Amino acid sequence: MFGVLILLFSFNIFSQELITVSGQLLERGTKKPLKEVNIFILPHKIKAVSDERGNFKFDQVPRGECELIINLTGYKKYVKQNICYQNQDLNIFLEKVFYTTFETTVTSKVSKRDDQAQSLTQEEFIKAPGSFGGDPVRAAQNLPGVGNSGANAQIIVQGASPDDTGYVINGHRVPIIFHFGGLSSVVIPEAVERVDLLPAGYGPEYSRALGGIVGLTTKSPKEDRIHGMAYLDLLNAGGLIEGPINDHSSFLVSGRYSYIGQVLKAVAKENEDLELTAAPTYYDITGIYRNKIDEKNEFKTTFVLSKDELELVLNKPLANDPGLRGDFYNRTEFFRFIPQISTRINEKTRMDHSLGIGKDNLLVNISGRYLDVQSNVISHRSEIQNEWNENYKTYIGLDNNWDTSKVRVNLPTRYSVGGVSTPFSVGEEKKFDTVGNDGQFGFYVRQEIKTDQESRWTYLPNFRLDYFSLTEEASIQPRLQLRYQLDPSLQLRSAWGKYSQAPQPQESSKDYGNGDITNPYAYHYVLGFKKDFRQQGSQGFEFMNNYFYKDLKDQVVPDIQKNYSNKGSGTILGGEIQAKYRFNEWSSQLVYTYLKSERTIPGYGTQPSEFDQTHNLNLIGSLSKERWNYSARFRFVSGLPYTPVTGSTFDSDNDVYIPVTGRIYSQRFDPFNQLDVRVDRKFIYDSWILTAYLDIQNLTNSRNSQNIQYAYDYKQNKKVRGLPILPTFGIKGEF
Repeated sequence: MFGVLILLFSFNIFSQELITVSGQLLERGTKKPLKEVNIFILPHKIKAVSDERGNFKFDQVPRGECELIINLTGYKKYVKQNICYQNQDLNIFLEKVFYTTFETTVTSKVSKRDDQAQSLTQEEFIKAPGSFGGDPVRAAQNLPGVGNSGANAQIIVQGASPDDTGYVINGHRVPIIFHFGGLSSVVIPEAVERVDLLPAGYGPEYSRALGGIVGLTTKSPKEDRIHGMAYLDLLNAGGLIEGPINDHSSFLVSGRYSYIGQVLKAVAKENEDLELTAAPTYYDITGIYRNKIDEKNEFKTTFVLSKDELELVLNKPLANDPGLRGDFYNRTEFFRFIPQISTRINEKTRMDHSLGIGKDNLLVNISGRYLDVQSNVISHRSEIQNEWNENYKTYIGLDNNWDTSKVRVNLPTRYSVGGVSTPFSVGEEKKFDTVGNDGQFGFYVRQEIKTDQESRWTYLPNFRLDYFSLTEEASIQPRLQLRYQLDPSLQLRSAWGKYSQAPQPQESSKDYGNGDITNPYAYHYVLGFKKDFRQQGSQGFEFMNNYFYKDLKDQVVPDIQKNYSNKGSGTILGGEIQAKYRFNEWSSQLVYTYLKSERTIPGYGTQPSEFDQTHNLNLIGSLSKERWNYSARFRFVSGLPYTPVTGSTFDSDNDVYIPVTGRIYSQRFDPFNQLDVRVDRKFIYDSWILTAYLDIQNLTNSRNSQNIQYAYDYKQNKKVRGLPILPTFGIKGEF
């Protein structure tokens, strides 16, 4: 009898039907394969693990009731019942708790060889408040030391003129990095890997910028599958597509067009109080190709095309000179083709080579008077990096630039001190066509030295040599950085160096300026520290504090006899703090800069510079709640200085009024304050994501003064205000 029972039991076991459950595990919305994820089938207590492509498989699963369970950190728990009655091949989409806009995978930590560099990755800038939907350069305005440029709409780094700031894409100089009006950078955010700010005391890799460097690095296209993005809002529209070509190459193509000029014209027509004087229209196109040639060599090329047009929007114009009214046009366009090749010679040695090939066009037309500049540009960068041992690294490189320019000019010479210029009809008419060649050649050495592996000190004795063919000058620029690691969370640092740049083309022109002027230069001094209280975690408090001083020499200033001379000088000193705090879904940031920027001009004494802003405060916060993201930025900046016009005299020979000015830069505009808010709501589908967003610039409708408009006889004036409250609603789809 006992033997019969055993036989029946064995028969039931072996006769029970078994099935197979397989499938692929993907992230919902992005379709990213999820690897090394534990997947369970209960109550059978069997487990499978997903592979590199998210595939998994259960063999010999008993037919009957069961449930499949996945419980992965950062994702919503997934439970699927009644899957064990027949063979299954499942597509499982696991939903994240939080999604960032246009999800990006960070493959490596940002390399920050320069202690002074401040960088924002795509994950950081794309959700930054006040950045018009994640624009990298607008997000960089939240960094310490970056001032409010007002109507200039360019970047002010630590009180320096925008002309003293260099702009680079993948290391190569470009004429602009902002579109007109400063609303967006010239590369769509989703094509940018990171944005770098190199302020006072930056390293030897760059030069020809007394203020600092702002750089964009384009991303490497994704390789897993085809990805795409498109958006449309009240101000502009754009899109991007990227993905693999084959198993070793990938591509990215993006484009954007802005119709903000038409919007502002319509607003100006309906709003009599709106005092905007110009409306921009722009577009940009970016293309990227990457090819991993072999294990040691990688090729990447980037193409950037940008075009801006600016026209006047004169709403009830003040009694301007009728000859100038409404007749203004400005066009700026450029393209760059940037091929790069990187070679890993061995574990300790790497070589990088790149070219920048392109063209820059600038046209300004004011009542028949014009400036037309067309330049063909070639730039070259090469660098060899070598880690000799654990205590000594070197970076040796070349940084060269050539350009050939055709210049057409029909403009009068104008004498301008303090930002107030003489009228067009007073100056001597200059009309000429010329062709010029300019070369700038640079060689640099960066060294990182530790006396031994246990030393807390790191010494960075650096060197830069530049030659400027325009002024026929060679500039030797020693630079030094020191780093002291007091403990793993506290680093002290300092920097000193010399920096030189060529004068502006109009200043050094033999036809229009002074062909004998020399290069202005400056000495930078920096002392600071950074403290990380997070104890190697991702949440908590971070603090950074820097103090800087710049001594400016041989500054180019107006000269009534020579048009321009090197008789100017100046100083910039200040301090900056950045405090960040993150806890769960909350993040906040306080950024404050105090500075004093002064210039000395013979005959006028010492006074604040045009870009002196004593206080610059940013308060930033964001909150993420499942599919919602809320962010806000409040900005307070001291008003820019300006030179008051106290009267005028009539020039009967030229039939025009000449302004009489008070002390230059002795008055200031009212402080700038602005509150920006943004709300994003995501709708997650299996294979794509839809985002609806509301971005409101200047929520409180602050009437920030940015310029002064004078009547032709200077008896009347009114302050030109910046953008009013500007709400933008848009939608964005990603797959």
